[in-house]
Amino acid sequence: MSQNADKPTRPSAKLLSCLLVQQPYASLIVFGKKRWEFRSYETKKSGRIGIAASPSSVLPTRSTSLNAISHFFPRGVLLGTAKLVNCFYVSGADLRKAMTEPVTVNIHGHEVVTLDSPIGEPREDVEKAVGSKCWESYAWELDDIKPLSKPIGIVKESRSTWVSVNLGVIDESK
Repeated sequence: MSQNADKPTRPSAKLLSCLLVQQPYASLIVFGKKRWEFRSYETKKSGRIGIAASPSSVLPTRSTSLNAISHFFPRGVLLGTAKLVNCFYVSGADLRKAMTEPVTVNIHGHEVVTLDSPIGEPREDVEKAVGSKCWESYAWELDDIKPLSKPIGIVKESRSTWVSVNLGVIDESK
């Protein structure tokens, strides 16, 4: 008889890959206005991913009003999930074509003004990028964004932009 025959086997946990995004951008995604996450590299990944607020410091924007409140936004937590549906190259000219009118959204109890979806970032930041002859990026297009009813703590164990979370602890009932 095998030595391990008496030991119960545990089903392996199903893990969700979660993209780390610095605040305030993680919250702008989860609250539905930012559907394009800009990265300097493309991805072939697709499907349901988590959107996690990076534990690192808040990334300053060109919006003084957003900067004044973004340090109140949660960090080091999974905020929601989204479907990563596409990745495409974006130039400043492409960004100009996608610009929308500003909208006001309530994020973590604070009123924030950003461009409407899909860009969902402060107008000041987008205007700077559009005005730069050398701005270019990859847009990771997100859809079917679902905030969690309660953020879940994450553990960042490397310099990677991804962390994994056990699917069993996620509640998308919001």
